[in-house]
Amino acid sequence: MAKNIFKYAIFLTSWGWAGFVADQQGLRFLFLPEQRKEDVVLELRKNLNNHNISNINNIGEESRDYRDYRDLIQKIKDYFVGKKVDFSDCQLNLDKFTNFQKKILQVVRKIPYGETRSYKWVAQTAGYPRAYRAVGNVMKNNPIPLIIPCHRVIKNNGMLGGFSGPAGIALKKKMIDLEFISKSKPKVI
Repeated sequence: MAKNIFKYAIFLTSWGWAGFVADQQGLRFLFLPEQRKEDVVLELRKNLNNHNISNINNIGEESRDYRDYRDLIQKIKDYFVGKKVDFSDCQLNLDKFTNFQKKILQVVRKIPYGETRSYKWVAQTAGYPRAYRAVGNVMKNNPIPLIIPCHRVIKNNGMLGGFSGPAGIALKKKMIDLEFISKSKPKVI
């Protein structure tokens, strides 16, 4: 049986330190910006402790793996300076999720930059019209925020709802505001 090799990167964005973990199948975790690099390292360790790790390698600028992830790192940095970024080409590894969870995450991944959708809309679009509370639980446990833009999922009444990223709802609002810089109020569908 082949060993699962995890690769990670921690890098500075204009909002603070961010990072991610990937394996052969794709991105497994994304860590939104924190003020201290140590906080991202702690999150990385906490998330990886839940997996049987046979090997983990840093994607440093000197490594050959860096070329494969340079575009992703630059896209994440660009996002946090207010550039519209498309992450649809990013390969994800969602093998630890149920079919229901995968369907919800796939629907959320397609929410366009600068737009929001309600938990109810996500549930209906995924084919589970009464599962909007379950959508909230999937969003709460989204391991790849930003790439799967759970910050764009809000309550049907326009309220933001919860957010599990660092700084909680304040970060969710800041990310939505960043995307809506030219709009006065998010459109809820």
